[in-house]
Amino acid sequence: MKVRKLRTAILVVLTLAWVSGAGLLYAAETQDPTEPKAGGVISIPDRMEAEEQAVTRTVEGDAWYDRLQFSGVVEVEAAHQKVEYDDPEQENTKENDVDLATVELAVDARIIDHVDGHVLFKYEDDEVFVDEGFITLSGTEAFPGYLIAGRHYIPFGYFDSHFVSDPTTLVLGETCEGSVVAGYRIGDDLVDISVGAFNGRVNKAGDDDTVDSFVAAVVAQPISFLTLGASFTSNLTSSDALSEVVVDADEDEEVDPIADRVGGWSAFVTLEIMERFKLIGEYLAAFDSFNAGEIYDVEDTKERKPSAWNIEFGAVVVDSLELAVRYGGSDDGGADFLPETQYGAVANWGFFDNTNLAFEYLHDEYEDDAMEADTFTAQLAVEF
Repeated sequence: MKVRKLRTAILVVLTLAWVSGAGLLYAAETQDPTEPKAGGVISIPDRMEAEEQAVTRTVEGDAWYDRLQFSGVVEVEAAHQKVEYDDPEQENTKENDVDLATVELAVDARIIDHVDGHVLFKYEDDEVFVDEGFITLSGTEAFPGYLIAGRHYIPFGYFDSHFVSDPTTLVLGETCEGSVVAGYRIGDDLVDISVGAFNGRVNKAGDDDTVDSFVAAVVAQPISFLTLGASFTSNLTSSDALSEVVVDADEDEEVDPIADRVGGWSAFVTLEIMERFKLIGEYLAAFDSFNAGEIYDVEDTKERKPSAWNIEFGAVVVDSLELAVRYGGSDDGGADFLPETQYGAVANWGFFDNTNLAFEYLHDEYEDDAMEADTFTAQLAVEF
């Protein structure tokens, strides 16, 4: 049944892409493409592009202040959410709020040619912390290799999105860890291959606290409007969100023991037409199953093999107005960790340079119809 629903959704999205493309073809040919919107999901390609721009920028002088570059984003959100439970003993809830959602300040320093430093300070959930801090060693045109060492988002998953809210694939797989990643680009970024090692925050019982987790990824752009790739991690359990739902975890310990580490894999494809229409598809899953009671709930009697998918189609209608739809979901996502079905729409209006106003609606349905949620979000974001 779930496979049938997924196939139907893919057909709907592809049909919408074709119909919208035919209807807006003339507009796309006569208008300039818009700049990327401020705010929203920060995907792996967004992070890679920002790092590339920082590494390749021109330094105007030898003074220390000539070698520094500052950038950042401020996001303010207003949200309303209604949650309904299938269990009559649980009371339905309504919540709404307006608050500062995120502040990011990035500092990039050119040390010498081919050596750069990066630090990203972040405010989120009433906390200020260092989200990223790493050193990049970049190669030459003759040898376009690179090495990234420090705390950063490992190259697992792709997580491209038009939306303010994270796709289910990102929730399941995004991993920010201290790591060393080496990569090599072939044919002027035609293919990017990377491998790395990190010490995951979750290890199996009896293991020492060592660097014994690995990641590998390949991204290819065979033609200008098509990007596809795949990635692997030997320790999916250490992703930022999944590690938080490992049960019986001792908060005083850095390592949360489970019977065995579970790896994961991801595959994605993005299709862009005339820089106006974009179709995104990604699937991310665990290689093996967790034992019953290891994640979500200690009293859970089912083995769990979580997976997630996300499909989006976006179109720039006029100038700075982008409309997009999403269909996503998960298997073995638990009663409240990942929605079994997710769909919604978003409108992004870049009414000034580096300024975006987004209106988003998402509907989430969780496992066994235990819970449904409708969320409306308005986000004002500026990028500098």
